[in-house]
Amino acid sequence: MDISDVLRRFSKFGVAGVAAAVLVACGGTDDSATTETNPAMATTTEPPVVSPAALDAGGYPTARRPPLGNAGDPTIGAIVEAQRMADHVVGPWEADADLSTPYLSTYYLLDTALALAQFAPDGVAQQADRHGFVNGFASARQSTDKAVMINAVFRFPDPAAATAAAADMNAAAADQAIRGVTPAPATIPGHPEAAASTYPFTPHESGREWAVVRSFAPHGPFVFMQLVQSVDGLDAATALVQKAIDVQGPRIDDFDPAPVDALAEVPLDPTGLLAKTLPAANSAAKTKNAVYTRRGAMHFQSNPTASKTLFTDTGVSTVAMALTNVYEAKSPGLASMVVGSFDKEVTAQGATAAAAVPGLPDSRCTARGKGFYCVAVAGRYAVEVNAETLSDAHQQMSAQYILLTAG
Repeated sequence: MDISDVLRRFSKFGVAGVAAAVLVACGGTDDSATTETNPAMATTTEPPVVSPAALDAGGYPTARRPPLGNAGDPTIGAIVEAQRMADHVVGPWEADADLSTPYLSTYYLLDTALALAQFAPDGVAQQADRHGFVNGFASARQSTDKAVMINAVFRFPDPAAATAAAADMNAAAADQAIRGVTPAPATIPGHPEAAASTYPFTPHESGREWAVVRSFAPHGPFVFMQLVQSVDGLDAATALVQKAIDVQGPRIDDFDPAPVDALAEVPLDPTGLLAKTLPAANSAAKTKNAVYTRRGAMHFQSNPTASKTLFTDTGVSTVAMALTNVYEAKSPGLASMVVGSFDKEVTAQGATAAAAVPGLPDSRCTARGKGFYCVAVAGRYAVEVNAETLSDAHQQMSAQYILLTAG
């Protein structure tokens, strides 16, 4: 499920205190959500398309938008490129499988240098801005009461700017005393290019001291930043940073970003799926109104490891996140398995059954907290909806079904 709507199955209406997280929880917070995902068991019979006349879409659009074209504005282009970058940013769970529990906002789309202040001292953001910060993406997870990692990739105009920025951002971080303690220099094994600092930290709710390491490593026009906290000491923290850099280097090398002077020309919807997805309001999170690959979508899942298994087994290749979330599977039968897994996840979390979408007998809806969550199959797509009222959830799903199956 998508965390972008708050731990996906944890819809934003049902989880107090996590409104900033908005995860997609696909695949389940319980690994059992994917253990039964056997592609060989999926039905290959595609159900007949439901007539639009049998569905109530309310005031939601049911006609696909025309091709969305290019960004037209470098500011918008920087956001779209940051969305694309998410596909090439390593999730903390790839450095340590235990680092899979959502932490803070869980993910950060960085379209301005000032956005770095969400997880770094103001001086770091200022230095990034001074060196021409273009955009970036960050992913945050924790192993509860044991370790925390934020892995981020920042883009700069060229390698020289990135190298200078890494040094200056590290200096700014090291100048910021934490509870009266000035960070000391740290070394990242195997990565002499990384500039890093460390300091001890004891959370208010804990009697144990954690070692904290913040590292900045230039890599071409990019800078990798890791913020790691570990109860197992400095060596354990630097080892996690080392692993993240080891994996992040080859991953970002596969990214082919648009030239900085051509951000206005970035295509908004190269797959065409976004034009068939109910659009989110312009005020929605900048991670919305976007299409991600299977790998990029992992950042928005409440359990990325389980979701990876589910998406791999069902052939999910593309995920559109807007007002609704649309998962493109390999076949209708496999899309049905995604829907079943999502429904199982929310039910396991305590959601109660609600009326299915009228006209869509195979849809499944649940009530959770003050909101409603629905899932359904539309051809080879699995669709999920979060809404404040059941009628709104029904209408969103009806409109989305029509958009995906029309013509």
